[in-house]
Amino acid sequence: MSSTEKPYRVACIPGDGIGVDITDAAIQVLNKLAEAAGNFKFDFVHFDWSSKNFKERGWYMPEDGMEQLKKHDAIYFGAVGWP
Repeated sequence: MSSTEKPYRVACIPGDGIGVDITDAAIQVLNKLAEAAGNFKFDFVHFDWSSKNFKERGWYMPEDGMEQLKKHDAIYFGAVGWP
């Protein structure tokens, strides 16, 4: 990878329950893929916007959440839902 190439910035919102497990596993796979290809990489930025936290704080994402997400090339969303 050349020093002038930017990594793909991915907003990662694991969510709750199995979403967290799936997201962690997928990130490992995507990083291995980037390593094997050798010509790109990922920069994952994690956001803790889960149903569990919604119940505790009263909001999923902050008021500027959409603005935060716009700074990324992609959004990887796990799953939300909490008993």
